[in-house]
Amino acid sequence: IKTTMRCPYALYLCTFIAIVNSASAAQILKSQNFGSVQPNQVPFNIDFTNTKNARLQSISVYYDQYVHGLEFTYTDNTVNSVGYKLGTKSTVSLVNKEIRIFRVKSGAWIDAIQFCFSATDCTQHFGSIGGGEIVEFNLNNLINQNYKIVALSGAYIEKYTADWTVNTLNILSVSYQLIDSTPKYCTISLTNMKDNEIFNHKTVIFNGEIITNDWQNTIRNIHVNNANSVNYANKIDTQWPVNIFNQFKVYSLLNFFFKETINQGAKCSLTINLVYEEDLTVEPVHLVMVVANDSKLVYDTEPGEVNNLESAKWKYRTMAWLWQAFTDDQIYKRNSNSGHRCFRLAETELINGEYYPKIHVLQTDMTTAQIQAKKSDLFGMCKKVVLNNPTKFIKPENLPLQFTCLFLDSHYIPNEDRVAGHDALGSGWNSDYNWGIFGSHLLYSHPQNLTEMKNKFNDIRPVNKKYTSDDGGNYRARVCNVGIGAFLHELGHSFGLHHNYGVMHRGFDNFNRAFYSVELSTNNVWTSLRTNVDDQYASWSKVDAEIMLPHHLFRLKNDPILDMVDKNIQLFTTSSNSFLLYANVGIRMLAFFSSDDAKYPHYLTYEPALKKVDVDMSTSTELMNYKINNKEIHLLVILKNGRMVEFGKIFSEVNNGLITADVFKTKRFGPVYENQVEFNVDFTVNNNTRLLTIGVYYDNYVHGLEFTYTDNTVRFFGYKIGNKGSFSLVNKELRVLRVQSGAWIDALQFCFSATDCTQQFGGTISGQWSGEFNLNIIGSSQFYKVSGLNGAFIEKYNPNWTVNTMSSITVLYKKV
Repeated sequence: IKTTMRCPYALYLCTFIAIVNSASAAQILKSQNFGSVQPNQVPFNIDFTNTKNARLQSISVYYDQYVHGLEFTYTDNTVNSVGYKLGTKSTVSLVNKEIRIFRVKSGAWIDAIQFCFSATDCTQHFGSIGGGEIVEFNLNNLINQNYKIVALSGAYIEKYTADWTVNTLNILSVSYQLIDSTPKYCTISLTNMKDNEIFNHKTVIFNGEIITNDWQNTIRNIHVNNANSVNYANKIDTQWPVNIFNQFKVYSLLNFFFKETINQGAKCSLTINLVYEEDLTVEPVHLVMVVANDSKLVYDTEPGEVNNLESAKWKYRTMAWLWQAFTDDQIYKRNSNSGHRCFRLAETELINGEYYPKIHVLQTDMTTAQIQAKKSDLFGMCKKVVLNNPTKFIKPENLPLQFTCLFLDSHYIPNEDRVAGHDALGSGWNSDYNWGIFGSHLLYSHPQNLTEMKNKFNDIRPVNKKYTSDDGGNYRARVCNVGIGAFLHELGHSFGLHHNYGVMHRGFDNFNRAFYSVELSTNNVWTSLRTNVDDQYASWSKVDAEIMLPHHLFRLKNDPILDMVDKNIQLFTTSSNSFLLYANVGIRMLAFFSSDDAKYPHYLTYEPALKKVDVDMSTSTELMNYKINNKEIHLLVILKNGRMVEFGKIFSEVNNGLITADVFKTKRFGPVYENQVEFNVDFTVNNNTRLLTIGVYYDNYVHGLEFTYTDNTVRFFGYKIGNKGSFSLVNKELRVLRVQSGAWIDALQFCFSATDCTQQFGGTISGQWSGEFNLNIIGSSQFYKVSGLNGAFIEKYNPNWTVNTMSSITVLYKKV
């Protein structure tokens, strides 16, 4: 009997190997001439290394509307000049920099030049660039990236005609040379990993850089040899590009093993130990594939491409792995103190002796035609098919079930240019079920495994719209980005994320940039034209990361156990632009967000979490601009236990709590009804008349309130039903009101201190009170006092149901 055991703990060794190259006497090549040949020109050639082996340190340009002259300064202070010293002089430093791109605008002579060290690091344009075409020589477009510019050649003229003196450069060109593999010393440094770090997921992105002892050295690839410390079998190798800044990214699946590659030339290496320790106590994100009851179990592809169910499952699985690595990398970048965190996948599907994320293929009671109908409710269908399989998905106690649904029977209709059977939606965060959905119409562009990543993320073939959807992109790599990233966007909504930046905006258009430090050029070679170290919008924002950090799906094994149910939070207005928040479990973050323009204009984080926070919105220029322009801003509160509470239209919320400059009111405890009868009671009528006692009429619910003043005035509201209880306010001040409410007010309790409370007036309380006003949270009695109560009563809950109960209550408080 052969038994395969699931291993929740494994130690992995990752070795990074980099080849270092340095300059040699290889053949020197020359670019085309930029400019026009003139009969009386004076030629020149300037090497970037002079006869004394001193290196070029800077280039100075003399220019106005044309380029008049150049001055070359070396590390031994030697200076070579060509042309004329006319106009403005600007100097470009080449210390620790290498010219990769040279741009020229020319006509009869040289109008302007520009030097670039990367796609985003360029000098100004020296000269005039108005009108005409700018041409360039770009080392990054060469198939072999191991070239560097070694000289600048050209010519200058004094006169364009016998009568026209111009004193300008008229021709420029560059010389470049291939460098060899002479051994050099280097150091590999990882910026987001430490030795023996623990992961509860199998996919990671390494970020790092290679530091050489010679700034002229260039490195173009890094090899990753990943081996299990116990079993070295079944190994494959990977090679990843390095950009011109010697920075790299590497994506690795920790249960894949990589053999060492034989490298030409010298190499430097770094070995790191990683620990994969799956925590089965953390709830996973379940991967669901929904199929029609008459499904053909295929998805859209061009003719001749594989599109069966097994292929779809592997593409879905690989997509989820990419989601994991991306999320862990982004959270770590936004808060490195948090450790490596990500949601877990249910790795329960046994394939060839290894466990992989389970893909639940679930059949609906709908036909393909019904799924593809324009008005089909795919979002509801996803939840329904999960609920119909209770044995496959066990909802955790007091926590939501999390899942994604991929609809296999999506289909692109070319003559309508639309996708049937597809929707891109996320549930938002709920207390019972959270999910995101997407169609299968872009699967054709996705990688099926790790080895297909480079080809799929950089597939520049055009989309054939006779058979497949382009979803806004005209080549396959863009479609791959959108398909994987947009589905993650919807999963993000189910985590509680709002539209703002990066993936939660349109950053998924460039999703590949999260995994590579460079991109492919149109001739299908790696280029440093765009360096992707900063992800170029393919990211979770800082706010996204802070929201996910305390989320129950992102827990680490040693995290403290918190009350995951408690989401009680109180908001107290303290001025027209300020408020106080209190949550017993602790407040970790406040995020103000706008639904209109998909932004988080302001956010506040608290480490460690605080039970009470004072917020003055007037200190934020961004928030006040929204208020001045009458734009809505909402507040999302992230509690320490990961629960989220949203206050819609926070300016209105605060304003609703403002009665005068010194008198405020709490939120309403209980619902609002059209037929309700409202009441309002001040505790102090004047300096001589004050509230003496409060009487409560109750049984299983609260039916009426009676207020007696020191001048014997009595005010009654509601219905005199049930028992009557009363309490005195002589020499006492009300500090706390506890409320149990549902369709109406079930119970009330009044407190004067932490230990001095009235009886409970009303029905049985199971667990916590549903709401509480506690004046002690805001400040001591010398600063604030309860000044009154208001609320409402209803006679009938509906035309046939008489209840005669209190339906809501609000506390008034004032500054003393």
